[in-house]
Amino acid sequence: MNLNLKSDQILFLHKGTITKELIELVVEALEQSVTNLETDRKVRRKITNVFIEVFQNIGYHGIKNPDFSSSDMVIVLSLEKFYKIGTRNLIKRSTKEIIQKKLNMINGMDEEQLREEYKKALSSNELSDKGTAGLGFIDIARKSGEKLYCEFEDADEDHVFFYFETRIAKDQSAGAKSSRRSASVEN
Repeated sequence: MNLNLKSDQILFLHKGTITKELIELVVEALEQSVTNLETDRKVRRKITNVFIEVFQNIGYHGIKNPDFSSSDMVIVLSLEKFYKIGTRNLIKRSTKEIIQKKLNMINGMDEEQLREEYKKALSSNELSDKGTAGLGFIDIARKSGEKLYCEFEDADEDHVFFYFETRIAKDQSAGAKSSRRSASVEN
């Protein structure tokens, strides 16, 4: 996840603890930034929806550890042809492999397969220990139309930092629509 912050335009950056209560306030700030920059309503909606999902993922699934109190981060960048939404948060080391497998599975699916997987997850009525149906990554892939990227970095014996990124094309016309390019999940 290479960020060239000299040439990238930062629309939004939050570093610090992410809570459920903070989500609504932050979404309003992002919507204002995106509205000022992006004229395509469909693109604005995609950015907002993906942003909400990644922010909620950190709020619901991220580990709160006082030794890493400011490790949560969300950034939205405006690049020449797309917007990049990236996150960093602390997770249990034991969930690293589960996340890698899930993202590899999602990245191997086309739009129709993603739609079917989403329906299957909704109808299964299985909830995680956090009370979610595990739809977050599927939803992000569907809304962004792009592959999902991640990396992991050791934090301590029990935890790793989870870096996540997706993109949203600025040109949403039929000819320019993303084709869910191939990507792999990195260690």
